[in-house]
Amino acid sequence: MNSVMTFFGFGGSEAPVSESAAKPRPVTRRRSSDMSEIVTIDPQSYADGKDVAANFRQGVPVIVNIAALSEPEAKRMLDFMIGLKEGLEGSLKRVTPKVYLLTPAHVAISDSDSEEETSEDLMN
Repeated sequence: MNSVMTFFGFGGSEAPVSESAAKPRPVTRRRSSDMSEIVTIDPQSYADGKDVAANFRQGVPVIVNIAALSEPEAKRMLDFMIGLKEGLEGSLKRVTPKVYLLTPAHVAISDSDSEEETSEDLMN
């Protein structure tokens, strides 16, 4: 406890704090460049979006098949995935009319289509 207090500058002078330890270090999230997993999710309702988000936030690419959803729920799920993509700076690619690939920023997608789809393209 004393060493923690000393580190933050609240402790006594028993242990001197080096200059490098006194400077705050920036916190960075490191993501592995080794992609060892892709998750496939077939949501049965909009509530299953939490599984999509949980995997995507961990840096795992997610294939989402919205075929089992009603039309309103499918649009809602797509809006949700677009929000995830924008919020975490990933990408969302339509694979088929009802299947989408949601990838984090550190994952590159190679495709013969060089144009990136807009949010309107995805919803049509």
